[in-house]
Amino acid sequence: MGTGRMERLAPLAGVLFAVVFAIGFITGDTPDTDATGEEVISHYDDTGKIFVGILALVIGAVLFMFFAGVLRSRLRSTGPEWLATVGFGGAVVYSVGLGLFAMSQIALIDASDLGKPDVAQALNIIDNDNFFPSVIGLAVILLATGWHVLASRSLPIWLGWVSLILGILALAGPAGFVAFLLFPVWVFVVAVMLFRRTGTVDPSAADAVRPPLES
Repeated sequence: MGTGRMERLAPLAGVLFAVVFAIGFITGDTPDTDATGEEVISHYDDTGKIFVGILALVIGAVLFMFFAGVLRSRLRSTGPEWLATVGFGGAVVYSVGLGLFAMSQIALIDASDLGKPDVAQALNIIDNDNFFPSVIGLAVILLATGWHVLASRSLPIWLGWVSLILGILALAGPAGFVAFLLFPVWVFVVAVMLFRRTGTVDPSAADAVRPPLES
C-alpha cells in the first residue's frame, strides 16, 4: 500500500476510535464511589470483560492520536497554525487521560487479586474521579478546532459552532459528562469529513495563509 493511499486512509483512524470507544464504554462499568472494598473486589473478580475495556482504552488512545495528527495537518494548511498546535496539544492530554483510565483499572485488578479491601476502595474512588485530564484535553481540542473553523472556514461552519458548544459544555461541571459521551461522535463526523476532503487542499493556498519567513 503506497504512502499516498495510507495518507488518504489516515482520517479513518477517527472512525475506528469512535467504534473502539463505544466498545470500551459498554464494557467499562465500574462501582460507584460509595461502594465498599468488598464490593469493589467482587466486581473485579471477573477480569475478562474488564480487560476488554482496558484494551479498548489503550487502542482507542493510539487511534485517536493518528486522527489528531491528520486534523492538525488539515488545520495548519487552511488557517491559524497556532490554533492547530493548541488543538493537537489537547489531543495529547486527552490520550493521556484515557491511559490514566486504563492504569487505574489495572491497579484495581491488582488490589482485588491481593484481597486488599481498603486499597481497592481507595483506588475505586480515584478511578471515579480521574476524568479531569480527559475533560481538559477534549475541551481544548474542541474549542481550538471550533475557533479555527469559525476564523478560517477550514471545515463546515456549523461544525465550528458545535465544537465550541461542546467545548464549553465540557467545562460545565457535571454536565461535562454529556460532552465526554458526545466527543467520539464528533470525532467520527470530523474523521469522515477529513477523509472526504483528503487531497483537496491546494499547497499554494496553504502557503498563502502562512506568514512569509523573515530574511
